[in-house]
Amino acid sequence: MTDWTKEEDAWLLPGYAKFPFVPARAEGAWVIASDGRRYLDFYGGHAVALLGHCPPPVVKAVQEQAETLLFYSTLAYSPIRAKAARTLARLCGEPGSKVFFCNSGAEANENAMRIARLATGKKKIVATQGSFHGRTAGALAATGLAKYRKGLAGLGTDVAFVGFGDAAAAEAALARDAAGLLLEPIQSMSGALCPPAGYLQALEAACAKHGAALIFDEVQTGLGRVGAPSAAQAYGVRPGLQTFAKGLGSGVPCGAVLASPALAAKVKPGDLGSTFGGGPLACAAIEATLAEVASKKLWENAAALERLIRATFAFPGLVGIQGRGLLLGLVLDRPAKGVQQALLDAGILVGTSDAPNVLRLLPPLTIGATEVGLLKAALESCLAGQGAPRTGGSPGLAARGAA
Repeated sequence: MTDWTKEEDAWLLPGYAKFPFVPARAEGAWVIASDGRRYLDFYGGHAVALLGHCPPPVVKAVQEQAETLLFYSTLAYSPIRAKAARTLARLCGEPGSKVFFCNSGAEANENAMRIARLATGKKKIVATQGSFHGRTAGALAATGLAKYRKGLAGLGTDVAFVGFGDAAAAEAALARDAAGLLLEPIQSMSGALCPPAGYLQALEAACAKHGAALIFDEVQTGLGRVGAPSAAQAYGVRPGLQTFAKGLGSGVPCGAVLASPALAAKVKPGDLGSTFGGGPLACAAIEATLAEVASKKLWENAAALERLIRATFAFPGLVGIQGRGLLLGLVLDRPAKGVQQALLDAGILVGTSDAPNVLRLLPPLTIGATEVGLLKAALESCLAGQGAPRTGGSPGLAARGAA
């Protein structure tokens, strides 16, 4: 049998450090490895599995679209593209909002900064320390975690960084002829850090005062994850631009920029473009994903499970819980990496963060109290130094061989 771990290492440039298993299939919150082992996924592949893995409505929509029109560029009109844009704008925007589709969160953030510059005629972008906006050059330039910019001298000379939570510093930077302010409303990679009370509202007012665009990177916070359709709605703020990706297509690569009516009016034909952005296959996945989120109001489940976790996760070794909804950071009294490995051994996938003692939870919005209970029992046992028995599986979910 081919060892696909060795084949991948032989043929691909290195990227992420890998989990030590090969996923063969997945369903809901469960991932099945090629050796038959089952993993409860509280990480969702970087928050991508918004509806769980292989959600039937999205699988059906993609299959049907692939059989009729796999691709044509945005040079031609597309009903499914119009539907996807309409659904996103209605769910997360305001009347008159418009959408630009692209292929990733990094592209969405770069295009949002481009729109801000086009609309204002200014160049400077204000960003926050501790942020993460993607790995393309422009997105990295605005990423406030310095380790990701290491070795990239000269990158981001038109970006000014200010402290997350420091509204006065942000306003001072905006006053120096800035086109926009880009930030994550909740900083995920920094450990699921929520903004101080009133901070986002102060930024909205400062941007309006200085003629700059407020840009919310909702790549991880958006589409129901933080207890509302968007973080902007959760905090009662109206940014000029919002970016989405990750769970937007339930695993089909895609991204989007949502522009307010005022900023949308500044974009002219030819200002933006993407060969694959807004393709019919991606838009079929987007429309099906958003329809499920909206019809089931999955943000309500995210809020309810946050309350459950905060009420029941109280045991030695866990010193705090950060974040909102199902974007949570579990603050430990020890390095998170070893606990992540212990949970992996127990059959549960979680994430770490740039904060060395924080585990991140980014599970599907479709999980329930049963899955939360499994995580609680395993984490409590691991923190007590007792290890944890392997988590069972999902009833009726049979393992299959690797493809």
